[in-house]
Amino acid sequence: LAQKMQQSAEQLSEMLVAMQSQCQYFRAATESNPNDDVSFANWGSMLMHLSMVSEDQDTKKKYLAEAIERLERAISLNPNSKTHEGELAYFNLGNAMYFAFFLEKDDAKAEKHLSNAKEKFAVSMAKDPGNPMHTQMMEQLETAHEQRRAAHEQLARLEGKTEDEKKVEILNLQKQMLESVVESHKKAVQQHPEVAGNMIELAKSQFELAMLCGRKEARVLFEEALETVEQALRVSPEDTSAPWLHAILTQALSFAEQDKDKSKALLAKAKVEFDGVMRKEIDVVRREQLNKEKEIFNTSMQHWKQWQDMEAKADAYDAANKKSPAAVGKGPLDSGNEELGGFIVLAGLAVAVGVGVWFL
Repeated sequence: LAQKMQQSAEQLSEMLVAMQSQCQYFRAATESNPNDDVSFANWGSMLMHLSMVSEDQDTKKKYLAEAIERLERAISLNPNSKTHEGELAYFNLGNAMYFAFFLEKDDAKAEKHLSNAKEKFAVSMAKDPGNPMHTQMMEQLETAHEQRRAAHEQLARLEGKTEDEKKVEILNLQKQMLESVVESHKKAVQQHPEVAGNMIELAKSQFELAMLCGRKEARVLFEEALETVEQALRVSPEDTSAPWLHAILTQALSFAEQDKDKSKALLAKAKVEFDGVMRKEIDVVRREQLNKEKEIFNTSMQHWKQWQDMEAKADAYDAANKKSPAAVGKGPLDSGNEELGGFIVLAGLAVAVGVGVWFL
């Protein structure tokens, strides 16, 4: 157990270094061109993701403050500034302030963060009224106080528990939250089947949830997500984010596939899709960013596969030793499988960087 926990910590460290490297890249770009609003927007977005996956509260707040500063700088240079993923800096700034609302323990200060977040989201919605993410975020804001209270109550319940027990509690909560997010996106797709953006967000959330599941369940989710992206492409063939997401999901499915020949075929197909996106991308900076994202994604999927292989070996061992009835049914996020905690954080990083979304 100690060895596995050490490996997870080392893998998390590698991923954090990769994300920090991205930040250094954007820092250099802004030093080279102080008026590069896109790099400031990208930098702020990446710092926000670093804040969300960091475990130490002080580190979270540090990264978040820096994220807000960089996003505000992007907006000061260009009120319509967007990241390379096409996300408005105003929208990400609203997200950062909303996250600050959750982190802040002082109610008065938290209320100020929420007010600022609502203001930024309103501006973002006015600039991009057709974006389905705005509607979903406004719905979340209606229950913001209840969500914050529940989150703080959850943290209070962790008091007195061991670090391993805390990880299991948090990971189970994350999975429950993601299941809720998937259902919310499914409803949005059903209500507005003509909006490709809703389908893209559904596919992203299905990917996120799959990364927290065992191989069998994950495979089903990856396949459903691929079908969702293909549906989005039929609705909106010009969508620029869908081909990259499709390539990511195809490669993810190759890791979930246990048949070696099928896995190899899927991996080859993903490579063709990735290469196709890269050939169409003429912006040199964007190409470099895509390459970095793909490297981080590949690392995360390798770690996911290691987790699955470890689980398969454990199941085989249990079967060979006739696991007792009392122990049957223990899942990957249950107490006793705490060594998986480090990996689940990596799954969040894969989504944050490779897919470009996050969740609280």
